[in-house]
Amino acid sequence: MLREGIYHQPYGNYAYPVGEDTLFIQLRTKKGDLQRVTLFYDGRFRDWKNNPATHKVEMEKYSSDELFDYFRAEISYSKKKFKYFFLLDDGIEQLYYTYYGFDPELPNHKGLFQYTYICEKDYFDTPEWVKDGVFYQIFPERFCNGNPDINPEKVEEWGQLPKSRSFYGGDLPGIISKLDYLEELGVTAIYLTPVFEASTNHKYDTIDYMKIDPCFGTLEDCKELVQKAHQKGIKIVFDGVFNHSSNDFFAFKDLREKGEESEYKGWYYYNSLPIRKNPDWNYSEIREFVNKIREYDKLKFETIKEEVIDKLETGGELFKEYLVRLASYLDGLSGGEVDIGFIWKVSEDKKDLREIIMPNYETFANAVWRMPKLKTANPEVRDYILEVARYWVEEIGIDGWRLDVADEVDHYFWREFRKVVKEANPEAYIVGESWGDSSPWLDGDQFDGVMNYLFTEAVLDFFCKREISVNTFEARLSKVRTTYKLPAQEASLNLVDSHDTARVLTIAKKDKVRQRLAAAFQMTYLGAPMIYYGDEIGLEGGDDPDCRRTMVWDKDKQDRELFNWYKKLIKIRKDNPALRTGDFKLLKKDAVNNIYSFLRTKGDNNIIVAFNNYNIEGVFELELDDMDYFGDSLTDLISDRSFKVKDKKLTIKINPYDLVILK
Repeated sequence: MLREGIYHQPYGNYAYPVGEDTLFIQLRTKKGDLQRVTLFYDGRFRDWKNNPATHKVEMEKYSSDELFDYFRAEISYSKKKFKYFFLLDDGIEQLYYTYYGFDPELPNHKGLFQYTYICEKDYFDTPEWVKDGVFYQIFPERFCNGNPDINPEKVEEWGQLPKSRSFYGGDLPGIISKLDYLEELGVTAIYLTPVFEASTNHKYDTIDYMKIDPCFGTLEDCKELVQKAHQKGIKIVFDGVFNHSSNDFFAFKDLREKGEESEYKGWYYYNSLPIRKNPDWNYSEIREFVNKIREYDKLKFETIKEEVIDKLETGGELFKEYLVRLASYLDGLSGGEVDIGFIWKVSEDKKDLREIIMPNYETFANAVWRMPKLKTANPEVRDYILEVARYWVEEIGIDGWRLDVADEVDHYFWREFRKVVKEANPEAYIVGESWGDSSPWLDGDQFDGVMNYLFTEAVLDFFCKREISVNTFEARLSKVRTTYKLPAQEASLNLVDSHDTARVLTIAKKDKVRQRLAAAFQMTYLGAPMIYYGDEIGLEGGDDPDCRRTMVWDKDKQDRELFNWYKKLIKIRKDNPALRTGDFKLLKKDAVNNIYSFLRTKGDNNIIVAFNNYNIEGVFELELDDMDYFGDSLTDLISDRSFKVKDKKLTIKINPYDLVILK
């Protein structure tokens, strides 16, 4: 028994309440090390000294990653105060495990693990509608143009491929006009990227948090959208950009104009005053510049200036001055030596470049001039944003907030944010953007869930890119299941693409079979599935800005077969509560045939899902000894085929790159 691999703590994701008097308990051990774990427990204030624990339960090994097994159990005690310990059995040795460590003898009352009390406010409660929901992300500028009268200047033709600064005229009236379409698909919640006044097409540079962007519509249009969506049972979630503002936001504008005299000096992070002038550039233009000069074997200043810089269609005069100065430092190099990293190193090292291209204040990402970072630790900033959050939930009736760059804002702020939003509407949804391990935000005092990019990467690598084995796939998913508390898992958004990534069909090399499998996994796994607009009709797109193409509304140009696939999967999910909030149990992962299967159960609703992610027919065999509730036959909810159970054994042939959902 490898003692170093055994771990438990009486808090966090290893011990937390799942009911008024019920705890979830988790234990980690070395993979394959233990045959059995028994959990002994009782009340904290009983006579432990003279009487052993009166309750025990055998823990279930429910998950494994590359290194560890994870055991779980739920224990209940009416007085809500727990002491407990473990008995570990590897088939040869038996050891008791307490806070003090390991002992072959039954431990006394000292050193036992304690969960002192299940406090009402410590219970992690997330909105039920989120767990039951199917989300649909809309990038408003590209979804539908419902009112051409409010178009921005220089609107591109709908359907033309986008550039970083393209506008097409999508708006809120357009979304309202397509609510019937979303209802037909089965969507129950819409997540809108920012709709507040801003200068860009993406609107992540908020100028006015209390005003709908005029090119998207009016406040009345917003109210109409919320009202009509609610009539169809569809929730509306706004994008809150509270990490940074626009450089034309009133506070930063005042700082830029008044410098030391500004009353908003404490709202931002800056190195010096006055604020430098924005050279008006973006990353896509830097990428375009780099891609062009990489075509040359030998770089010459005059050649770069005349054939590349002078022909650039976008960027301000200051930006072009920067490129001219930059070109002088590239003279004599090979084009192949130059990449984005090299450009930034030169720009940071050379003062004449740094003073043009680098702002003297902190921003979103790296040197994004138009998005200065807000100082949320300042009570004035905090109060302003919290009032914004309250207003749109309480006064306008939106159903929640998706929080941009949420992992770069302080935890104290998000705790205050949760209090305000939940007071405005206890059922409001709070979901943060975080691309890595998000557990610090998922203890029940900040976010309900996150955009689950850990799920995203696993699904894309397994189904769409076919770069990892079924064992690696499960190991990655297992880490999330054992790291995040269950309420957070159920309330996180399982996406396969977004406005920040290439589209799923493009990642899948235009292979819709791969996309179909990824979508099926979204609809059957733990968590709330999120569809990026257009995925359901075969919209393609590479990295930003290509992933933000306009929606296709001509049915003859839509992939209606793919649309019906999504529609059917959504209906199956809606008809089966086990697929929404049921328990998850891995059944089989067959690395030889790349078959992955799991069981979802809730009450008398029991579903087996099995994927064959391989290019030959796979045989799926399963012993049903402890699954008597399935009876003599099971039906595939996708194909309507029935399969007989013989001698409590199920044997099914699954076509290459296909799945079954059995009930």
